[in-house]
Order: sequence, then C-alpha cells, then structure tokens
Amino acid sequence: MIQFSVLSFRIYQYIKTDYSESKLNYTQLKHIGENMYLSNLKINNFRQFEDFSLALNKGLNLLVGENNAGKSSVIDAVRIVLDTTSVEWMSIKSTDFLSGKNELYIQLKFEDLSARELGLFLEYLTNEEVTTDVSKSCLYINLSANITINPFKKTQFIKTEIRSGLSNDGPIIERDIREYLATTYLKPLRDAEVELSAGRTSRLSQILGSNVSLAGDERATQRIIELLIRATQAIQNDSSIQMTQEKISTLLNSLTFKSNIFTPFLSLFGSKEYTEMSAPEKTFALKSILEKLSLELNTSGIKHGLGYNSLLFMATELMLIRQEEDQYSLLLVEEPEAHLHPQLQLKFINYLRTENSKLQCILSTHSPVLSSKAPLESLILMQDGKAFPLRKECTALSGDDYIFLEKFLDSTKANMFFARGILIVEGIAEMVLIPKIAELLGRPLEDYAVSLVNVNGLSRKRYAKVYRSNTASTSPSHLPIKVGCVTDLDLWPDEAEATTSNSYGFKQKIQPNETTGRGGNLQHWLNELTSEQINQKKNSKAEFDGELVKTFISNDWTFEFCLAKYGLSEELYEALHGNLIGYEDLSTDAQIRSVQLYGEIENKGDGKSEVSYLLAKILSKYSERPSELRSKLPPYIIEAIEYVTEEFSNDEEMPNEH
Repeated sequence: MIQFSVLSFRIYQYIKTDYSESKLNYTQLKHIGENMYLSNLKINNFRQFEDFSLALNKGLNLLVGENNAGKSSVIDAVRIVLDTTSVEWMSIKSTDFLSGKNELYIQLKFEDLSARELGLFLEYLTNEEVTTDVSKSCLYINLSANITINPFKKTQFIKTEIRSGLSNDGPIIERDIREYLATTYLKPLRDAEVELSAGRTSRLSQILGSNVSLAGDERATQRIIELLIRATQAIQNDSSIQMTQEKISTLLNSLTFKSNIFTPFLSLFGSKEYTEMSAPEKTFALKSILEKLSLELNTSGIKHGLGYNSLLFMATELMLIRQEEDQYSLLLVEEPEAHLHPQLQLKFINYLRTENSKLQCILSTHSPVLSSKAPLESLILMQDGKAFPLRKECTALSGDDYIFLEKFLDSTKANMFFARGILIVEGIAEMVLIPKIAELLGRPLEDYAVSLVNVNGLSRKRYAKVYRSNTASTSPSHLPIKVGCVTDLDLWPDEAEATTSNSYGFKQKIQPNETTGRGGNLQHWLNELTSEQINQKKNSKAEFDGELVKTFISNDWTFEFCLAKYGLSEELYEALHGNLIGYEDLSTDAQIRSVQLYGEIENKGDGKSEVSYLLAKILSKYSERPSELRSKLPPYIIEAIEYVTEEFSNDEEMPNEH
C-alpha cells in the first residue's frame, strides 16, 4: 500500500495550488473523472509482439483466442509495469525480448483520473487536447528495458526504467507512487488451497493485513494482539511450561560464566505489553498472527475440490477490491474457468457484469461458456499476436446485431472465437454432412482449427459481420480468420411445380395479390426472374463479403438438391429408403430426379435430420476414394471446404460440371 504521508502530501499539493498556476486549468477540470481506467496499451519487442496496440474497455475486457495468440503476454505486460498486490514480484527476463531484439518498450495510458488521482500524479500528467479550447489530463507510464553489457565485469544485465510522459520523456515514477496502481492478479491453474493456507507471506495474511482490512483498524489490531499476549501469559503460568523453563535456565547457566545469569521465558512477542510496543513491533506482531491463519469453506471436515476453493480465493480478492473503493483497482485473471464447471463460470462472469460495474477487468480465457455470456463488446479476439476488439466502432455490426447476438450466441457458436477458420451454415444437413465430406476429402476441419457454426437464415449475415471491420475505423487491420458462409440459392426450378401433368412436382406456385402486389412466392421461381434479378439475389446474400469473409451460394436450389443433382442421388435414395430397391424407377434426367428426391426429404418433416445422419454413414464408403467423391460433389461445397482449409492439388480430379 502507498504510504499515507506521501499520498496526503500529493493531495494537499493539488488542493492548495492555485488553478491558474497549476498544470490543471479550469477547462481541464471539466474532465475530472470518477473511475480511472487503463485505456490503451502499446508494446514493442515484447515476446511475440513487435508493434502492438490495444484500446481497452473501461469495464470488462475478455481476451479470447487459441493458444499462443498473445493473451497471457498482454496480461503479463500490464503486471510487469504496475506490479501486483501480492508479494509475487515479476521482472523482465532475457526471454521476454522479441527474438533478435535487445530493447523492449511497454506503455500504459490512464484516463478519467479523479481529483484525488490528479493530485497524486500531478507532476507526471500529460495534457491532451480534446477540442480547440478544452484539454484533459492523462497519465502515461512507460517501461523501457534493454540488454546491456556491464563495462567493468563484461557481463550482461537488463536495465529497466519507468518514466511518465507521452514520449517517455517525463519524470521517473517512484515506486511508492506506483504502488497505488498495483493490480490484483489471479494466475492460471492457481492452487487456491495453498494461497489461503497459513504460512509466511501467505496471500490471506496479505489481504487481512491491508490498510482497509484488519491492519487498518487500530482497535481490532489491539484486541487481537492483547488476546495473544494474555494467552501467552496464561501459558507461561502453566506448571509444565514453568518446569521446562527452569530446566532450560539451569542448563543455560551451567554453560555460561557465573557473572552472566539468564532467566529464559517462552513468549510470542517478547515481554512487552501492547502499550509498550512501537509501531513496527505492533505491525510485526499482527503479521505473525495473521500468518498463522488459514481460510476454509466450513468446519465440517469435508474435503472440498479445487473448484470451490478457487471460488473462495477469488471471493477474498474481490472482497479486498471492494473495500479499497478510494483506490484504483484493476483485476487481471488468467483462465478463470480453471477448475470451474460451466454453471460456476456463468455465476462468475455474471458477478463481474452486474456487481462490479466500476471495476476494470482484463481476463484471458479458452472457455466458450464465458465468451458466450460476456457482453459482445467486451470481447477482444487475439490471433497471431494481434488484437481485434469487438466494440461497435471496430466491427461492421449494428446496435441491433449486438442485441441479437448476445441473446442467441450460445456456447456452441462461441467456438468460433477460438478458430483459425469458420464455416457458417444454415441447416442440420450442412452441419452433419460438411464435416464428414471434408474428412473424406482429406480435409478434416479439426486439423485446420475450423469451427462449424449452424445459424438460421438471415442471422448468417449477423455472424459474418463480426469478422468485418468498420469501414469508418482508422485501423486498416482485420481479423486474420477465413470465414466461409454456406447458403442456399433458394430458387425453385420449373420441374418442382405441382401440376396435373407433373407427378413429381410438390411446390405450389402462388401469385401475388392483384391489388397490393404483395404475397405469393414467385420470387422463389427461376422462370419468374431475369438473370439480372438472380444476380441481385446472389449479391444480396453476399452483401457483407470482403476482407476474409466469403459467401458460397449453392449452384442450384438447396444443399440436398445439389447433392442429388451433382452425383449423390443413389446414396441419397438409399438414406431415404434403406436400400436401392426402386431407384431405377426415378427419372433419368438429373434435374427431375433431384426434384423427386428432394420432395421426399421435404415430406419427412421433422425426420429430415435422420436422413442426413444416414447419408453421412453411407458416404463412408468413399473413405479410400476421395477423388471419386469429389467428382460427385457440387462445386460450391468443394470451394467452401477448400477456402477454410487448403487448396486441392492440381492432380486431383475436378468435380462434374452439370
């Protein structure tokens, strides 16, 4: 904790300084905030980051992404500069430098400083212009480190320096001032039971010994120490203790000179009463007592698992943060899902969302559960050492899109935040069959870290826009994740029309209302649309294509229709009937035969998904014949799989063109 005398002096200096003579003028005072927060992080040559920048949310920041994406490095960069509230100390190591570099730099920017904080950091502030006549005060903390050779010993060491200023040209920030910014850090796979057990410098003793806990209450401190002193005195009066002391005294005096007479006694804090102790002695006495304490869930004797002990530890840390209301608080958590089952993960993230609105949190996670329940704007996708926030000003999503996705983006769909490639599909048939087809073609999706996301109709566009950057954004970067959207053309061929002369047709052509011109289904019929209108329909389906988002539209009516038309009609018939008896009675025309089969699928109603599972099983016969299977697939499916995995080699057969 920061020394009160230093803090008092800074605040006094701020209050007593005339505004006209201070760095803080009236216009700047308009920008005094209530909750200081870390607004921006810049890193150069630290671990995998060569030139990294990240704007942070004032509240929750959830870092998501695959392993080695840079999530832990972001958290470590912050805690290296600010240190933590625990005794665990972190320093720059040679392995922290980007390969081939001997200098690194980390800059933290703080905004919305309160009046108290403006006074505390007065000489370190940087004034930034908001408008022509209005400016605000920000705090920049810069850590620079370089690998240096000692000129005398010829040995290598790392020299670090922490300064203020936008350009790292401000005064050096003293450690006692920086302690005000110390973060609360919960490391991954923490052993909560050890953290809460008795022991020297235990985390529990640090929490209880903080100025806002027991150590800050003089009366409580006195009561606790006096209780122990009285207990010690009672122990000393015990006959067994006195007898032991006498034996020790006899032995000791037999080993010393006769002029030295000692009377040893057993004590916890020496022979002084509380009123006789100095301030350091009182501090040491309380510290010794607190280090003997441990925190457990209950006294029933039941051995609780890692999960609940981890929650208990997090509760003690959050309790300390809530007590320190007048001090800057930043919570850093790595993998909060460690040891917690999904329902407890939901409780944890909901607590941070609702109960700690003023607390800034930076969390790293691999949990789709946490990612699906956190506000979408709080997510920061990490990929290849780069960060891509999902805030409104960063993506192509509208306000309605955020509301929709936060409601319907469940933990299954949230897998897409951890993928290197994504296939967005619109039905159970695609969800079941595309992974199987990709596997049989030698492109298993899991080998390429591709996530398959099943959505409904137009909501596909909402999910795709997550991966499109805002055109008004000043950042030219976009997510390095290939997103393939697989959708149906949804235009019915003439052969599907149910007429007296067409026994296989099953679609009723409905004309629009003669008066209003509305209704009907002619917009679904191929013969009712011009080629220009068809192209407009295709363009509408792909309206959010760009960067690495690409839409793959079925070559004909639907996915199942295309499978039948391009070469898998026999397999589809077998999935529908359980055998091939009667298959020869189908039309020899591929278009008509596909209508016949698709009509049967439509008649299945809720049983359509069963057909997809049976077809997937039947397609396994192509496990040793990928080229043959590929020749029977519609081109758009091959292109979609190829896009999110890798291109097929030139010597592999091309699919049939129908």
